[in-house]
Amino acid sequence: MPPEIVPPMYKMLLEEISWALEEKEPYQFSHYLILSKTYAEVESKLDQEESRPQKKKKKDAQTETFFFHPEDEVLHKRALGNTNFDYTKQGDNGASDSKRAFQELGVRPQGHMILIEGGSFEGAVKAIGEYLASQS
Repeated sequence: MPPEIVPPMYKMLLEEISWALEEKEPYQFSHYLILSKTYAEVESKLDQEESRPQKKKKKDAQTETFFFHPEDEVLHKRALGNTNFDYTKQGDNGASDSKRAFQELGVRPQGHMILIEGGSFEGAVKAIGEYLASQS
């Protein structure tokens, strides 16, 4: 989604929830779980094949997460918790190499969940609007 569309979409969601509450429908949520998509950079399999065998490197227990959607950065700051998860259907081993056109590392997409308290969701939506307006 273009960044100009995201804040109005979240505002419309808040409006629809408030209308449902006015009509006594069961939409008083204690938490919101937002599903999104992130990616991690992975070392290219092609580069590993070209180089001589080296000592095994210890895998980084902490890999950096990169966001596809800028609003997820704002939601992250207001979240109770978040986590990444791998998709059940992964591409083959060389798939990340096809996504490294102008960089050293490949890209491995992954799912992402952000948990936000119901009471702070409206503030998060407002912060998304402010953040994306400052990016323009």
